[in-house]
Amino acid sequence: MNFFEHQDRARRATHWLILFFILGVAAIAAAVSLVTLIFLGEPPAQPEPDWGEWLRANGALLGGTVLAVVGAIGLASGYRVASLAEGGSKVAEMLGGTRVTPDSRDPLRRRLLNTVEEVALASGTPVPDVYILEQEPGINAFAAGYGPGDAAVAVTRGTLEKLDRDELQGVVAHEFAHIANGDMRLNIRLMGVLFGLLVLTVAGRFMVRALYFGGRNREGAQAAMAVAALGLALLVIGGLGVFFGRLIKAAVSRRREYLADASAVQFTRNPDGIGGALKKIALHSHGSALESPETEEVSHMLIASGFTSMSGLLSTHPPLVDRIRAIEPGFDPERDLQALADAEARRQRREARRAAAEEKKAEEERDAGGVRLPGTGPLPGTGALPEGAILGAILADVDHPDTARRDAAAALARSLPPALDDAVHGDHAHLAVLFTLLCGEEDEVREAQLRIVADAWGDDARAVLEEWLAAEWTLAPAQRLPLLELALPALRHQPRERLHALRETLQRLIAADGRISVFEFALTQLFDAHLRDVLHPGGAGNGRAKLNAEKVAGIQLLLAVTAHAGAGDDQEAAAAAYAAGIAHLYRRNTPPAYRGIPVDWPAALTAALPRLDRLAPEPKRLLLQAVLATISHSGRVNTAEAELLRAFAASLHVPVPLILPADLTAD
Repeated sequence: MNFFEHQDRARRATHWLILFFILGVAAIAAAVSLVTLIFLGEPPAQPEPDWGEWLRANGALLGGTVLAVVGAIGLASGYRVASLAEGGSKVAEMLGGTRVTPDSRDPLRRRLLNTVEEVALASGTPVPDVYILEQEPGINAFAAGYGPGDAAVAVTRGTLEKLDRDELQGVVAHEFAHIANGDMRLNIRLMGVLFGLLVLTVAGRFMVRALYFGGRNREGAQAAMAVAALGLALLVIGGLGVFFGRLIKAAVSRRREYLADASAVQFTRNPDGIGGALKKIALHSHGSALESPETEEVSHMLIASGFTSMSGLLSTHPPLVDRIRAIEPGFDPERDLQALADAEARRQRREARRAAAEEKKAEEERDAGGVRLPGTGPLPGTGALPEGAILGAILADVDHPDTARRDAAAALARSLPPALDDAVHGDHAHLAVLFTLLCGEEDEVREAQLRIVADAWGDDARAVLEEWLAAEWTLAPAQRLPLLELALPALRHQPRERLHALRETLQRLIAADGRISVFEFALTQLFDAHLRDVLHPGGAGNGRAKLNAEKVAGIQLLLAVTAHAGAGDDQEAAAAAYAAGIAHLYRRNTPPAYRGIPVDWPAALTAALPRLDRLAPEPKRLLLQAVLATISHSGRVNTAEAELLRAFAASLHVPVPLILPADLTAD
């Protein structure tokens, strides 16, 4: 099952969730109405009651009760969803999570941040916020949010302390599978549904307390008993709502855990990663249990059950043994868990030595000026690829890129010069982003850009950029967009006014030389896509539109710009690449011919991309196939094509794995 099938499946699950919610509300409203009529309604005539007359006599009470129940559940659900409008960070903070700031130097936190950044860069997913549940000794984790742009990954303190790097990477890859597959949006809606069903239980508890505050006379005591009895009935009915809510969670969640485990294995190519993490959950006394009172609401998001014991029909997760055996068919719980316990002490000693060695190596790299990518010329492994090879490789890797891409992402993250690495992980992330536009420009243009920076951000900002520009290092093309992606977590928590000011500065810097390069366009699209997701969580990437005439012009322009980026001024090569791509979208009719690109293509394409983002998953898959076929036609990918692909993917909310040096040729 690939990314696009996951998206369709998540949408179908949402439809079922809405249906079950409506049925549950209807059943609860009927039950509450029946109880209300029994206690407060006009009694039927005796000895031969006329039930039709009885219902007419109690019609106002019946209608009012139904409206009150439906309104209470709807308002409660809406309140919970609205309270989570800020995205995944709100969920993590609700459980007591502490955000790991990008400039953290704690070894365990740095290991977690590095792992998350590597997986994000390799998978083409925005780097999420990272949280630690400091008070939770169990091994657990979750990803929350409406979409990749506002996602947060949270792990417990037990996860950090008890898992080695491979196991931690397996857990992070598992959570990224949930991010890429669209599971998080469904999880947020589940939280709203469950809170709505729970509100009756809360109301029932409040009404039962009427017994303690009833009047001292006979009439007051009788009224208090009646209210308390109604509250008890609401408790029972609300309990049924919670019960069925758990059934819904279990039905939605279980299968997704197997799929996320499989994606983690595919990504890491190391079954011992996620498999080892699951074994340690089974081994340790705390297991995966959480102590937070909010565990019930988020239990379906967790990598393993958040309760000490819950199995059978109500469990949101498959049994641990079954999950481990799906990864490691020969797993024997008694034998293997004992062997793991024996190895745990040895691992802790090795991990201590390894951490010390890694820290020493990192310090040596910093002293030497950082790991360098090989200049600005062709990267290692460049060579002609068979036609279609790039198309097949990248489509196969959507939502679970292979180990080579993970390793390349790790190398990219380590390759930044120390000053820029500190900047993207600290308070000067905006300057690191601006620096990407100042590299390699003519002196006159660079001076104009530095004046723009000083005007917008002050002389101190200009001085920092001048210091970086005077250094011996420069950015290789493959480092530029990853620099932006690594800076996004720090930018995400800046005030809105600061983000808009940064966007305005980017526009002025780009306009300084009177033209827009492919890289400048790509950087702007990436920044804008993430800015929209930060300011409006869940507002995009969930389209339902089909390919139609309204979108033809935008698709033609997108493919034409891609073809031109690969072929340059060779019109015949550009036309051939365009034809190879457009053919994927036209099975019967004659596709429109290549007509070159307009002078104002950046503005036209900027206007077209939001419309294309409204496409449903299957049309997006066809569109991505067309773009990749256009790129693949020459048998190699140049830097401009790779940058455009990354920008298109961000704008369309499709994770496209990192382009490897073996895929890439210099411009």
